[in-house]
Amino acid sequence: MPGRELVLALCAVVFCGTAVAQVAGPGIRFPGPYTATVIRVIDGDTLEVRVELWPGLLADYSIRVRGIDAPELRRVDCEEERLWGEAARNQVRRLYPEGMQIRVENVDKDPFFGRVVADVRRFRSDRWLFLKDELLERNLAVAWTPQMADVPWCLLAADGGARVE
Repeated sequence: MPGRELVLALCAVVFCGTAVAQVAGPGIRFPGPYTATVIRVIDGDTLEVRVELWPGLLADYSIRVRGIDAPELRRVDCEEERLWGEAARNQVRRLYPEGMQIRVENVDKDPFFGRVVADVRRFRSDRWLFLKDELLERNLAVAWTPQMADVPWCLLAADGGARVE
């Protein structure tokens, strides 16, 4: 039965692909691009998306935006940090509303809560824009790498770094 063999082969590919994704550690990158749909904005640097891995094969993921850190919404050290975090999340909600199709590229596994780290982009009339750049330009996030210490949001706010919209 050719149909049954095809289904078994596809199941094996999906199982192997899932196993590879589970054992892939830091340094293993899945370049993409992948088409995704925004499910919700979690905070200024994290989105929940539905990714189209293959036609008809969808998976939901939490994606941390590569290269930035936005202020927290929970476990904050000062009221300014929470307000700044709300401003970042609200801006991302405006730029990346639920249901919007986006592009996800250069996907890495993130050791934090099983999410992934990736470049996230949206199309605006004539070009693809990086979420990272849009937040940095609006002073709603800072450039960040995992090797860096935690961002002192309250100190930045006290120095006039916070711009709450």
